[in-house]
Amino acid sequence: MLINVLVSPAILDPLRRSLSWLLSLRDADGKIVCPQHKVEHTGKTAGVIGLALALREHDPDADRAELLGVAVQQARRMVQNLVNEPDSPCYTFRPGRHDPFNCSNSVIDGGACADALAQLVREAGDELSPADREAFKAASLCHARTYLRYAVLDKGIPAQRAWGLVGLAGACSLERDVDLEKAAIEAVGVLEGVQLIDGAYPYHPKEWGAEHPGSADASAFYQSRVTGFLLEALRLLERDPRDPLFAPPLRRGLSFLRALQGPGGRKCGLVEAKPWYWGASYEVASNPFDVFALSRGYSLFGGVELAVAAARAFRAWSAHVSPEGILASHKPGVGTGESYQCPVFWAGHAAWIARCIPELDRALAVADTQTPTNPEASLELQVTHFPAVNLVRLEDAAVVAWVRGERPPGNIHHGSPHGGLLQVVRKSDGRDLLERQRHAIPQEAEWSAKAGLFSLVRGLRSCGKELRFSLWLARADVRRGEPWRALRRPFEMLKQGVIAFGSGASSTAFDRSAELDSFADGVSLSSRLAHRDGSAGGGPKFSRSFRLAGDGLMVEEKLLDTRPMRGLVYRIPAAAEEIERDDRTLRYKLS
Repeated sequence: MLINVLVSPAILDPLRRSLSWLLSLRDADGKIVCPQHKVEHTGKTAGVIGLALALREHDPDADRAELLGVAVQQARRMVQNLVNEPDSPCYTFRPGRHDPFNCSNSVIDGGACADALAQLVREAGDELSPADREAFKAASLCHARTYLRYAVLDKGIPAQRAWGLVGLAGACSLERDVDLEKAAIEAVGVLEGVQLIDGAYPYHPKEWGAEHPGSADASAFYQSRVTGFLLEALRLLERDPRDPLFAPPLRRGLSFLRALQGPGGRKCGLVEAKPWYWGASYEVASNPFDVFALSRGYSLFGGVELAVAAARAFRAWSAHVSPEGILASHKPGVGTGESYQCPVFWAGHAAWIARCIPELDRALAVADTQTPTNPEASLELQVTHFPAVNLVRLEDAAVVAWVRGERPPGNIHHGSPHGGLLQVVRKSDGRDLLERQRHAIPQEAEWSAKAGLFSLVRGLRSCGKELRFSLWLARADVRRGEPWRALRRPFEMLKQGVIAFGSGASSTAFDRSAELDSFADGVSLSSRLAHRDGSAGGGPKFSRSFRLAGDGLMVEEKLLDTRPMRGLVYRIPAAAEEIERDDRTLRYKLS
């Protein structure tokens, strides 16, 4: 195997650190125990195999024998964790769904394990002992034949099916099996079929059994998983993603993913079906999947914009990796908190960057050549409308912004929490020009008021079930030795869930039925005040427009009537410039 000495050290260094940190958690038996959840996240520690294999191939300073030993050790752990389900022919990788503190399920863990075992056999099979090679192959195929071939067609969440599909396709790469291949190709078609017309994937489609309508919303966190996993599964199945049968939905998925990304490589996290996962309005924990999908997409389909997006995603991710190799999902700041998942999850996911090192290296080289040479070209206005999710992306020479109209119902855990003007990012320095605190009222660039009295019925209807889930989160706090945090959990959920959703506070940010209209240089919204659950808050209506000026975003807010409304206020952003106002109209610029 040849060593690729030309790979950028900027790629290799954070991958080395991520692997080193994971390995520092091993016990004497090689078991990697999560410090936070006190469990072996088998589906995430499977990433050790991908990281080790990639570094032994591309890192000129690597100890190849040592890295192979690391990969074999974790593969043996996986084989030990392959267990026959009681009263079932299925073999699954523990802990999967059997330990709630694993924070995963059998199709995610199984897809990752079957894939990693197959990768090890494919890439280093000649260097393995016959016993190990046969054991790893047998485990991957056993899980695929008894579980994955069915799970990829009946799980309710597209990203979970897609992860299982990668494991199924990996098993197919080890031994020709017509039944497995048939199930895999059928799963590809089903996933393509559930995609929305503008390239977005619903997190949990209504027709696939979503319990809450907000779960069917688009997800900045999950978007790249489905597209990226499809790209890899097709490769393993020896199908060409550029084939007209497969290419259109893949291109659409990449287009929507790129549209979610800002100039600094962070996605607009306010487009999110699963907002409770995150302690901020953005996250980079999903960036490894972004990097893979965009790098592979550029390699297959071309397009400088995909290479630039891959480079941005990688650099945003690597900037959040500590010197010790621990990823932070977001930087600390005003109004931010902790995220649900843990650094072991995120370090394991780095294997998806490791999987595309040569493609990423090429994308970085291309992106670094993209400097504006024509001032007129840099002033081009770009307004991209994604009608299925009622999202518009605006970009000119100075800023990137997102505006959203109608969206699915939501509560504290399900459905995008914010509508209207979501985010404005300055391109020169990546600064967010709007302050976004998850539970704050009023928000910058939004109208708010008091609309009636507190309604316990409305609060319980929206978030009553979430109180029970807060008790489970409290159990996890106790398990990691934080009893005081556990005691606060139910009260926080009561305050931010039931009380906040039952409050009389209203805002245009909560309007889930805003009418959106895009045009050549911007977008307009017809908005109303609404309570957090989206129910009407009464009072006046507003005409809102957001137009690109070439050097920034022009905002115009019009009050359409003068009906009295208690506490009606509009919070002008601190970054606003050129402010003009009269009795019913407010104008300013963000640049």
